Amino acid sequence: MMKRYGITPTIGSALAALLLSGCGPSKPAAQPATPSEIGRRIAQSTAPLTLVHVWATWCDPCRAEFPELVKIMEHYQSMDVVLVSADAPADKEAVEAFLAEHGSPQGSLITTELTQAFIESLSPKWGGALPASFFFQDGKIVREWEGKRTHDEYAETIETLLNK
Repeated sequence: MMKRYGITPTIGSALAALLLSGCGPSKPAAQPATPSEIGRRIAQSTAPLTLVHVWATWCDPCRAEFPELVKIMEHYQSMDVVLVSADAPADKEAVEAFLAEHGSPQGSLITTELTQAFIESLSPKWGGALPASFFFQDGKIVREWEGKRTHDEYAETIETLLNK
């Protein structure tokens, strides 16, 4: 019966063994990063636009917005996206599970410091509310906002910044 659909038992068995062995698609990784390391990542970006998005698994607006953010990441692949989780570094597995559950095309950094210094390292205007998005060009902040946004709001901002 399997041959009727073009799959031989050998291929089906090999595929099952591959998936069960953990060699299937890997889940996005999360790694702790200091504010200085996050700043270096922004400064070293060669993309025409860098989006730094600060979020957390325990933040309801962040959770609601994340599917829209995934669509943005998939659509604007020339843009560098730096996800920064405000979860505790000890919650690394929960962050990775959240990213995998929502189909994130990339991993996330986890800030090691939730301090005023971290907030000001991204923007002195940021009040610390989540989610927060910061857009950088050539290492300089060009747009920022606090709170949840729609796909259309992201797209309009990105298009405007990319076409300057």
